[in-house]
Amino acid sequence: MTKKITLTLTRLLMLALLCVFILPAQAGVMASRTRVIYEEGQNQHSLMLANINPYPVVVQTWVNDGEDQQAPEKSTSPMIALPSVFRMQPGAVQGLRIIYNGDQLPKDRESVFWLNLYEIAPKSTTTPAPQAAVALAMNTQMKIFYRPKNLPSTAEDMPKVLTFTLEQQGEQWVLVLRNPTPYHASMASLRLVDNDKQMAVPQTLDMMAPPYGEKRYRMAPGSQINPKGLKVSFTWVDDGGHFHTATAPVLNP
Repeated sequence: MTKKITLTLTRLLMLALLCVFILPAQAGVMASRTRVIYEEGQNQHSLMLANINPYPVVVQTWVNDGEDQQAPEKSTSPMIALPSVFRMQPGAVQGLRIIYNGDQLPKDRESVFWLNLYEIAPKSTTTPAPQAAVALAMNTQMKIFYRPKNLPSTAEDMPKVLTFTLEQQGEQWVLVLRNPTPYHASMASLRLVDNDKQMAVPQTLDMMAPPYGEKRYRMAPGSQINPKGLKVSFTWVDDGGHFHTATAPVLNP
């Protein structure tokens, strides 16, 4: 009876993860959220993982500054992920703990780190060599934001005070996003809007503007842009990983 209840609970949790949380389609290990907000004063932060692969995987976890070529043993992040190595059967659910070691971090703004979920699949003897090599291992990264207490304003108010300008560098236009808040401004997409015309801002690996800083987005070479009267339609990501769209004018530089 106990075993049946446990299996039922596991299946329900798997279903909830599949329905509510989404990571890139290629990833076989899914997390229960797309980002972690680690509030100052927390002892630890918990995250649930689910293996949606039809095969078992070994998962290695570590936290670093976002450098995807950095070996886990060379990471110097104050955030630690436990357990660091574990095996997951198909359909299994695993709890992960994020622990802050207490190293000094800025008190006037958020700090960001990257959680790595490196999954290793069993080697296939039936898959052609090039495909088998791709399927052997995959690393998924997600952001961890360390948020100090008593920051001015709130993360929800951040999009209201972002400003945008356009600069011309040679023959190329650059959209500059300035973030005057202590929070990271995570962008999913941006578009320049001129009445009924829109121009997509090219995607980069990281679209995020740091606290009290700026992010520069290079427009496609040869773009014909008249800055007068332009607006920016931007889609930003909140603490829960949800997307919101807002509009702001392009100011004179």
